[in-house]
This record gives sequence, structure tokens and C-alpha cells, in this order.
Amino acid sequence: MRFSLLLALALFAGVATADSFTSSAVSLTSKSVGSLSDSVSKSSESSSGGDEKKAAGLYSVTQLAQLDDGRVRLALAPTRDEQAALQLTLPAAVVAEQQIVAGSAIEVRERAYGLAFARAQQAEPFFLALAEPRRRSLDTVKL
Repeated sequence: MRFSLLLALALFAGVATADSFTSSAVSLTSKSVGSLSDSVSKSSESSSGGDEKKAAGLYSVTQLAQLDDGRVRLALAPTRDEQAALQLTLPAAVVAEQQIVAGSAIEVRERAYGLAFARAQQAEPFFLALAEPRRRSLDTVKL
């Protein structure tokens, strides 16, 4: 009987942990993944020259603008000449959670799926901007 009680408690704890993990993962994903085309653009203030400028590198947040749709547009100034200035549009919840303010350092990493944005000196990105083919592969489909 004691074994049955321990087994029941262990199963209950496992279910509770799995449920909280699942809801946390869903919550995190809904806040931290977006479309590359909807989230990232070159700043209109960027110098011309376009494609030879790479996105990867360290940026400084120079301006934050609240948008009507509940998102925040960040103006990112490059720290190196070979980078173009960027604009990054994020959910307001991500900006608040990451405590992003003017002067914050953001590292952009180029990945096979798009771009990863992380606070400087942090290994884990807080936002992933997926290229369209990758983003579409994650869309839910009604069966």
C-alpha cells in the first residue's frame, strides 16, 4: 500500500510538472518567436549598400516606440561599420520581461532559420525571427 501511495504521488507530480512545462513552453513560444519579414527591417537611416551589410553583431537600442497593435519597435544602432542599422518589432511583453530600454545592448546572431536576438553576454536568445519557410512550417493546421 505504501508503494501504491508513493507511485500515485510520483505520477501526480509528473503530470503537474509536465502540464506546467507545456504551458510555459507555449507561453514562451507565443511571446518570443516571430516572422523575419514582420519583425525585422533595415532602418531608413541605414546607409545604402544593402546586401553586403550583415545583420550579425552587437547593437545598441537607440529608441523605443509603442505601436498601436501592442508591439514595440526598437531602433538598433550597429557598433561596427559593416552592419546596417535595424528596426526590431517585438511584443510589448518581451520588451518588459527583458527590461529593454534605450542604451540596452542586443546581440544579433544569424542562424539557418533566420535571426536570434539576445541580450549582450547572454547565451539564450529572447526572440527568434524566423524566415518565411521555417515560420510556415510551424503554423498550426486544422485537421
